Parts: sequence; C-alpha cells; structure tokens
Amino acid sequence: MTALLEARDVRKEYVSGRGAVTVALEAVTLSVPAGEFVSIVGPSGCGKTTLLNCVAGLETFDEGSLTLDGRPITGPGPDRAVVFQDASLLPWRTAFDNVGYGMAVQRRVPAAERERRTRSLIELVGLSGFERHYPRELSGGMRQRVNLARALATAPELLLMDEPFAALDAQTREQLQLELTRIWQADRVTVLFVTHDIEEAVFLSDRVVTMTGRPGTVRSVLDVPLPRPRDPAVKRTPGFAALEEEIWHQLHTPATVS
Repeated sequence: MTALLEARDVRKEYVSGRGAVTVALEAVTLSVPAGEFVSIVGPSGCGKTTLLNCVAGLETFDEGSLTLDGRPITGPGPDRAVVFQDASLLPWRTAFDNVGYGMAVQRRVPAAERERRTRSLIELVGLSGFERHYPRELSGGMRQRVNLARALATAPELLLMDEPFAALDAQTREQLQLELTRIWQADRVTVLFVTHDIEEAVFLSDRVVTMTGRPGTVRSVLDVPLPRPRDPAVKRTPGFAALEEEIWHQLHTPATVS
C-alpha cells in the first residue's frame, strides 16, 4: 500500500527562556499508508501530540522531513484536518453551520454543494434532527460528532485525531469508537490517532505505533490483524487480549540499545 504520510528522522526541541533545551522528538521515522487507520500510544510526555501537531503544520520541527503524498509539510493546509479532545465549536453557530464552516472558509465551496455535503455529514455522524441545535444544547458526545463532521467536511487527505474521546464517559466513548469505525469504513480517509488507551488503539486501528519516553521516538509498529467490521465483543477475544498485552509490554519494558 502506498504511503501517504512519511516522517523521516524528525527531531523537535524546545528552548526555555533560560536557554535550557528539551528534546521532545528524536529521529522519528514512520510511514502511514493511504487509507489506513494508525494509532500512536506512548507514555505521557513522550511527544505524541507534538508529533501530531508537526504533521498538522501547527508546530515546526528542527530536523528531518515530513511529507504528505510527497509534498513537504511546511504549515497547516486543507489537505489535513484535526480533531482535538476539546470540540472547540463556535458557540453562536448551530451544529449545521459549524459543520459547514470549514467549507465556506477554506474551500470556498458553492452554497448548494456546501448544504448538500453538510446534510450528508450530519446524517453520517448520526445527528439528524439536531442540525439546528447550538453547542450548549448538545451533549459532549454530540459535540464531538459535530467536531468530526466538521473535520471531514473539507475532504482532507489525512485526518489527525488527538485523544478525541478522552474526556467522555466510558459508555459514550465506546459508542463513538463504534461510530468512528463505521464512518471510517464508509469514507476511508487516512487517520492518525493519538490515544493513551491501549484497548481503544487496538479496537480502532490497522496498526498501532508505540513510542518511547522522552525524547520520543518510534519503538515498534504492530499490525492489528482483527477482521473488520469490528464489534465490541472482539475486545473479549484471546487475539485482542494478546495484542493489548504486547503493546503494554512495549510501553513498560525499557528499550534496549542496539
């Protein structure tokens, strides 16, 4: 499968006001094939979100290269969309208008096409009947559905997701995991997903990337050979448990120096 996203020896450091240097990422090399769902897990502070922000073009990096479909990533662009943990919807706009906002601003999509695609996405994420509700009138799970639809509206080549379900209760989180897998299979946009939750990573992904502690680098890339579509019952199978155990081992066993 052709790689859409390529990271090669990416290094990112932060310099404090006193000149102290903190290396967040070191020699990160990773390929994300087109159409795959890839999750990144690692210890807190290992640079998962920093890497995601570099791919989004929201942060610069100091060494190495990042390319999307062969094009160098030098800043934000409509070929990428980000879903953060906080939905950050515009409170004065309805769900419908929040979903369509990116198309109006970034892509300048004609009004008729914008309305058609917005209605289609509202239906896709299961919010039919809530189009005219404002964010304050929606539950946390509903707001994240709007957030996801808004990200998909601009038809990005790469969808970046930074722990989008972390703040939700367990039942809502599992429901949205199911919805995300359904939407992903319908749309097949390439996804790079950051999470602390090993179970979530295994359930959602084609491959799971583990990272070392700071400075963060890729420790392993594990295939998830579980058949799709996936039902929550798969979480109770021996194969699922074995994958969870292997990832846990990767995260809790010191890396050896070759």
